[in-house]
Amino acid sequence: MHSKKPRLAGAFRNPNAFRLAASTCLAMIVILYPQGICNAQEEIPPKKKEGETMARILCVQSLTEEEEEAILATKSEKGDWKEYGKTILRTPFISDWMVVRSGVSHLVRRKGEEMVSIGSFEIKDGLKRAILVMLPDVKKNIYRIQVIDPSSLGFQKGKALILNYGNVPAVVQIGKKTLLVAPGKQGVQNIVANEDGMYRMLIGYVDKDKKIVPCYDRFVSSNANTRKFVLLFPDQDTGLRAMSLSEFGPFE
Repeated sequence: MHSKKPRLAGAFRNPNAFRLAASTCLAMIVILYPQGICNAQEEIPPKKKEGETMARILCVQSLTEEEEEAILATKSEKGDWKEYGKTILRTPFISDWMVVRSGVSHLVRRKGEEMVSIGSFEIKDGLKRAILVMLPDVKKNIYRIQVIDPSSLGFQKGKALILNYGNVPAVVQIGKKTLLVAPGKQGVQNIVANEDGMYRMLIGYVDKDKKIVPCYDRFVSSNANTRKFVLLFPDQDTGLRAMSLSEFGPFE
């Protein structure tokens, strides 16, 4: 017997039914920043040497209430730290482009004369551009850092990257196209706006009965010169909650 799959094509055909269901969810299920958050819209990226990787940090939520300076550093086998850069962390935040080294690097917090790692990531040789998505682990007081290669995903301006950190399959409709994103996976969707420069974003998830449970329905202003991150997180009341951030160029 074949397993029943959710019907995506007609998942959101009835907007009135969708809005009615969405109204039962928490009013703030989706934290949306339509104007985007980035300090680099007109920034000229620093020149990099051959073989270096340029990266931006996407800090979803800071471990501290105030801005925090973090140091980029490598650690030797003997335990010695070697600093090579700095950044500022705050909630939410997309950094400027900066050089990161191949291999394992750490984000380090300075405590007096000591250096304490608050997260690590690995950059593979040959990677030209990377997005470092930082997720807070409050219990351990560190960040889990995911390295995203935008080129391999075809993630450029005019597109949305959906990152599903939830434990249920997500159904995301942007404009007229619908995308199913499995837990722990990501997908890229073209953003196609209407003649008014708006597009519709609908978000739901697939429940145990293979039915789509809607959570969010909103018209969003489009900017063809940006690309958008849509991050989905587990929520015990609504199944999924989301954060949307716009990133300005340059992207190359």
